[in-house]
Amino acid sequence: MDVALLNKKQYRTEEIAKWIRDEIESGALSPGARLEERPLSERFGVPKTPIREALIQLSTIGLVELRQRRGAIVTVLSVDQVISMFEVMTELETMAAKLAASRMSAPDRAELEKIHRRSETCISTEDFEKYDAINKEFHELIYRGSCNDYLETSVKDVRSRLRVYRKYPFTKAGRIRQSFADHEQIVEAISKGDAEVAGAAMRDHISIGGRVFADLVVQMGRQTEFWR
Repeated sequence: MDVALLNKKQYRTEEIAKWIRDEIESGALSPGARLEERPLSERFGVPKTPIREALIQLSTIGLVELRQRRGAIVTVLSVDQVISMFEVMTELETMAAKLAASRMSAPDRAELEKIHRRSETCISTEDFEKYDAINKEFHELIYRGSCNDYLETSVKDVRSRLRVYRKYPFTKAGRIRQSFADHEQIVEAISKGDAEVAGAAMRDHISIGGRVFADLVVQMGRQTEFWR
């Protein structure tokens, strides 16, 4: 195969996979939504092969479920799976914060402070949509600041699978204010280079978020699955 053609094909596959991933993370494609090859191929103006390859790629990180002879759907997580993944994410986030406290560059520390201050405007307005977006920036800068590519990829993959569910804790009264206060402690610890305090603050932050989420699950009657 011509190298230029191969590279173009790979680019299209990556582009399609990124678009689907973004749609899942934003909630535009809900868990259980069907991902049909024909409409997607028409949307991107490509044959079904790169669509199929993009879906396979997303299935390897658990965002898409490929069902034999029934096509693909956005993965639906059970309540127990979501809670278990929160436990794993807690450990990964804790490690990222500890490493960031030791390794994050001075410019990135300053940027982390700026992102944190930007989120403060969401407290009085209780704008959980905006806070959710800034919160993503905040955590991803810490991942990058850990200077560990494998850790960064791993925690992003787990967080991607949970992102559509992550908005719910911020809707609870006072949750944005609590999250901001948690971030304050994390920023202070990272700025001082105190890895142990940064890790402990992050662990408490994620664990509290997990408990808030678990409360919502209980209120939903511990359904086996969220969406059908």
